[in-house]
Amino acid sequence: MSNENVGSKAEGLDPPTPVHYITKLLSNICLSINGPQRAEEHDRLVNNALKTIMEKPNSLNEGRPTMCEDDCVIKILNILNAKANPNGKKEQMPGNVFLKTYTKLLKLDTDEKQREALMNFLLDILDNAQSTFLRPTTLMANGKDGGGDGHKDILREVLSERLSRSYPYRKQQNGGSESSERVAYSYDPGQSIAGLGQVQMPNYTDQLFNQQDVDETLDIVTNVLFSFTGIQGKYLRKDVVTGRFKLDTANTNLLTTGDAGLMLRLSELGYYHDRVAEFADPSKGYSALGCMGQALTCFLRKELGAYHGEVALLHDQVNDFKKAQVKRGFVDREQEWLDSQREQVTLFKLLVWYTKPLHRMQWLTKIAHSCMMKKGGELTSVVWDFLDNGHPAVDKLVIDLLTAMCRPLTRMISQWMLDGDITDLHNEFFVESLTDIGPDRLWHDKFRVRTAMQPKFIGQELADKILRTGKSINFLREVCEMNELVKGQGELKKIMESNAGDIFSYTQDTKWHAAIEICYQNTAKHVLDYMVGPHKLLEHLQCMRRYLLLGQGDFVSIFIEHMKDELEKPGTEIFAHDLSAMLDTALRCTNAQYDDPEILNHLDVVAQPPFLGDTGWDIVSLQYVVQGPLATMLEPTMSTYKALFKPLWRMKHMEFVLSTKIWKEQMTNGKKLRKMNAEIGKASYKLHLFTSEIMHFIHQMQYYVLFEVIECNWVELQKQMQQATGLDKILDAHEKFLETITVGCFINSVTDKERHLETVFENIIALEIWQASFYKDCFKEQNARDELEKKIVASEEEGRFGVTTEEKMERDQERKMFEQKLIIACRGLSDISCAYEKAVSGFMMCLNSSEDPQLQLFGTRLDFNEFYKKRDTNLSKPLTFEHMRMSNVYNSNKNNSTGSRFVINSQASSTPAM
Repeated sequence: MSNENVGSKAEGLDPPTPVHYITKLLSNICLSINGPQRAEEHDRLVNNALKTIMEKPNSLNEGRPTMCEDDCVIKILNILNAKANPNGKKEQMPGNVFLKTYTKLLKLDTDEKQREALMNFLLDILDNAQSTFLRPTTLMANGKDGGGDGHKDILREVLSERLSRSYPYRKQQNGGSESSERVAYSYDPGQSIAGLGQVQMPNYTDQLFNQQDVDETLDIVTNVLFSFTGIQGKYLRKDVVTGRFKLDTANTNLLTTGDAGLMLRLSELGYYHDRVAEFADPSKGYSALGCMGQALTCFLRKELGAYHGEVALLHDQVNDFKKAQVKRGFVDREQEWLDSQREQVTLFKLLVWYTKPLHRMQWLTKIAHSCMMKKGGELTSVVWDFLDNGHPAVDKLVIDLLTAMCRPLTRMISQWMLDGDITDLHNEFFVESLTDIGPDRLWHDKFRVRTAMQPKFIGQELADKILRTGKSINFLREVCEMNELVKGQGELKKIMESNAGDIFSYTQDTKWHAAIEICYQNTAKHVLDYMVGPHKLLEHLQCMRRYLLLGQGDFVSIFIEHMKDELEKPGTEIFAHDLSAMLDTALRCTNAQYDDPEILNHLDVVAQPPFLGDTGWDIVSLQYVVQGPLATMLEPTMSTYKALFKPLWRMKHMEFVLSTKIWKEQMTNGKKLRKMNAEIGKASYKLHLFTSEIMHFIHQMQYYVLFEVIECNWVELQKQMQQATGLDKILDAHEKFLETITVGCFINSVTDKERHLETVFENIIALEIWQASFYKDCFKEQNARDELEKKIVASEEEGRFGVTTEEKMERDQERKMFEQKLIIACRGLSDISCAYEKAVSGFMMCLNSSEDPQLQLFGTRLDFNEFYKKRDTNLSKPLTFEHMRMSNVYNSNKNNSTGSRFVINSQASSTPAM
């Protein structure tokens, strides 16, 4: 209760009316506008404004916008306090004096609407320089004040009746009878607004004097809240280099050390907010690329939106508290207001709140920074790596982010596996289609896995299944022209696209993986049934094995027998139509005639363009022609079959030369040249031994290649083909089969085995040429001797008894020349034998040094009686690591004599056999 009221009651006077306080308010405003004046002029201006209020209290603000009462009072206080205070005391500032009077007015029960109109009217007088109230321009020219003291009393009384409600305080006299005196008003501070309860009214003046301290605290909190969203304020500014917040040096002195430290600590959240906002803004150039990058950007924006919502709630709490302080400083009207009071937001409360969003923003910044300028599977792999974290909140954040990013990926996978289409505008799908490859290479080369875009959570096996499923769809549609592709396509697509979160599961037992497996199995079985059934894939593979790999022995022998004359011709004299007729003849004369004619129609014989010196053996080869779906499947392997046919055909050639020419001629000519056995017996003996040695080597080579390599691997291939559940398994097994026999046939070997074999074959051809020349000279000598004997017999019949001296001398000279030729021929045979032995030794060295146990066993079988081991000291050493490293010692014999059987030529090996 104010001292003024206490004094009034003590003296027995009536309590002040609303007009009393309105007059004081007008006086304060007049004094603030005009400064110190003469008392007469001051009263005249106040009375003039009071008269206007009394005459039209409900229409004071016609034609002007109005504000709520609280806002008007706050604005009036700000305007009054902004004016100079000559006394220099805080309590005597114009705004504080006005507030004190206004607070007393509020204690009276007045009409809220009229009080609001009054405050708007006073604000207009104070804020509008064009207003004619309370300014000297409103004085009457004749100096009259517009009414005397009696008129002022009437104004106060009338205004008091209009502004006051029926809340009388009557003095009772004479035993409780109501007096007929004028109604008076009193104020009881212990009485509530509604007249109920006993809630003590606060001291509004003291609270509003302390409001400045509250405003300063809220200003600091507001600056911190602004920093949470990256906005600079009065106390916090951004560093132009690092982007972090720092204290504004101009206002640092207004903060305590504790507040400054807390503000810097809290502003760290704003720094990470700005980093996330940069990554979420594509225009900055830091965002990830592609559809999955867009999913990441949308997720970051969603996180920022939720974060901004939390910060906005804090702003609302600060604003509600600020409004609550203003209202509590003016009036406490209802009990509900007391129950809904807001707590003040402080820096320490913000410190407790910001821990969780700071942790989340830090991880979002790490993830976004790692994903910068990445796309597709590479992008998802980077995010997936963050799952290796023990923090549950981080795991959930990464899972939610991966789920959002994998939705475009699952759509691409479902579209690829169910429709065979790739919709990849940003080249981020891990399956790639090469547009420059036609349908004939569709299965093997047109589609492939883009390793850089393959997510880490999709293993190689799963990626292969996805690739093969879509590849099968394209094969059936484009090559086989089939429309019915996958059964239950709609249901599988729904499962794949609605379970995007299962794609990065550590265990592949989810609905998504089950749908992938079902789609793969159905498509693979469909393609397998189509190729094995109508197109007879297995029968075609069997036919290529029989003819291109020379597995049909009787056919090969008859084919070579029919073509031997053509094969001996120069390459320029061979024509394809002649070869085709011979091929048909060979097929009709062997068991091949019982094969499926449709299969045999694919077999053909071709003559390659000859080079200088080539014969029919060098340019003639068999080929298997495939078309349609078979061409798509088998065309890439035709080059391998062609490469395999060459060494196999070469060995057949050597076998033909050894058996049909060299050995047969030796057996035939040995009887014819029996008379010359004394002269040529030694050379013939060496020739027979050397021929047997070569034939043993060639037969062992053929047995190893045709049976141990090709036949054994073919049996294994047949088992795999019978157990295959998909076409890819058959093709993979077939490719592995070709790869294995390619190594077994010494093709494209990293060592010198192939070169050594070619040297052996060249020596066989050289032996054929040598033998032809040797027997030619022998038969020439034998014919000369037979002619001489015939002349002698004829001369005896004629009675001349012998030949002339000249003829005898000529014959002796020819004999001596034959002996010289025989010596030279023996040397030539020794050279051929030495070169052959060196090549075989080098070849066996490569076999024994090989890591393949089959090749080591083959080397042991070639030298079963240690024939070569006794002649080559290198082969007699134990096969230790040192031996493998030192197996190139025979390279040092390059300049040694070539006449000895024990000298190893450098041609045997040019590189160490490791």
